[in-house]
Amino acid sequence: MRLMPRGPFERAPGPSRLLYSTPDCAQSLDAFQESLTETIDWCGPRARRETAATCLRTPSLRPRLLVDEHRFSALEHVHRERGHAVKRASPEPASPRAPGDLGGGRLLVFFPDDTTSDGGAAMATGGFFDDDNVPPWDTWVGMFREDPEPAQQSEDYVISWVPPVFVEAVAQGIQANPESCIQWLEDSTTLMAQRLKDLR
Repeated sequence: MRLMPRGPFERAPGPSRLLYSTPDCAQSLDAFQESLTETIDWCGPRARRETAATCLRTPSLRPRLLVDEHRFSALEHVHRERGHAVKRASPEPASPRAPGDLGGGRLLVFFPDDTTSDGGAAMATGGFFDDDNVPPWDTWVGMFREDPEPAQQSEDYVISWVPPVFVEAVAQGIQANPESCIQWLEDSTTLMAQRLKDLR
């Protein structure tokens, strides 16, 4: 999946503010928790180390490019199509997960404006990341735009869920990523890392 980079983002010092998110997390994290539950329920049974490059890239969920004007609609497409697929597979709603239950996996943050598309993380993870360092779209939980502090943090990012079978490989991918466009959520400076500090 090819990305279009944006220029560096600068701002005056001050606290971070959430400007926009999909799902909407302005008032509550309930919608994020619902998306996370669906993501875990969808990806957990499909995660296979031997097919890292394809097992979590369901063709029917494939989004458009993560270019500026389409980023949030790309994630909305994944949510909509994944939701339809989940309902077709199991008409009964899934039991809600307890807050903080990550099913043995971890949350990852990806900054699309920071990638240099070097392919190092893809090589280190056997294709879990693509050559643009994008995590597989089945794993996307939410996309966020914030007015960040510190100023060097990019404003847009995707939070995804890493299944337990890929946690070790993703850690290697993060180490192989010199521009730090992929990070464990708790290691990032994002506002959502602060708000989701109990989801570890």
